[in-house]
Amino acid sequence: MQSNMEQTARTAISNIIVQKASDVLASRLRELILSGELKPGDALPNERELVAQSGLGRSSVREALRVLSAEGLINTRGGRGGGSMVTLPDRDSIRRPVELFIQTNEVSFESLLDCRAAVEPTLARLAAINRTDEEAEHLQALQEQFASKVNDLEAYRRINLEWHLAVARASNNPPLIALMEAISSPILASSRPSYSTTEKVRRETVKIHGRIQAAIMQQDGDEAFRLMAQHVGAFQQLAKERSLASEQQAASATG
Repeated sequence: MQSNMEQTARTAISNIIVQKASDVLASRLRELILSGELKPGDALPNERELVAQSGLGRSSVREALRVLSAEGLINTRGGRGGGSMVTLPDRDSIRRPVELFIQTNEVSFESLLDCRAAVEPTLARLAAINRTDEEAEHLQALQEQFASKVNDLEAYRRINLEWHLAVARASNNPPLIALMEAISSPILASSRPSYSTTEKVRRETVKIHGRIQAAIMQQDGDEAFRLMAQHVGAFQQLAKERSLASEQQAASATG
């Protein structure tokens, strides 16, 4: 029978994890970039030099560079004159993984709408506070296009998405903008055209957009938040009602 001391010793040395060589190199290079010792536009040593400096094999060096490239910290080009250059991650480095997560995990339409309801009113508030004159002009131009396309369903849906994204971008909050960009296309793809088929619904949407936009123009953050929450909440409720009606219709057809 093992003594308590032997059991304690076994527990103390269990689960030792040794990092891969490529992860160690990626970590060291990442620290140099994040600390500012390597700045955007600086070139990294080429593969041969990294192999010589690190003492690692070429495959480990290449794997480390792939990791940093996936993180958006470097841009690597192959061929003569190629190499790796330090870059800054952009919004795509957030948007793409979120979109992949949505697609590969089969995130429900209802969950996407919940996410939108949690984020978009805050984006409207921030747009009212932070928007530039140029962003205000862009929103106004989109609103005019939107109002003119109530009888063109395809154009109406496209401009509707562009307007909501323009509000998000006017917030000038990069993480929230990236999140809104990531969920917008899946929401558009999942939403049924029937949610906006009646002319009455489309004209009411144009009106609420106009009211939200007026609050943004007047830099009234609280009103922009309130109106956007009302707007996305109404769409959520409509989507739930239409979904329930479809389920009931399907049940009746098979009953």
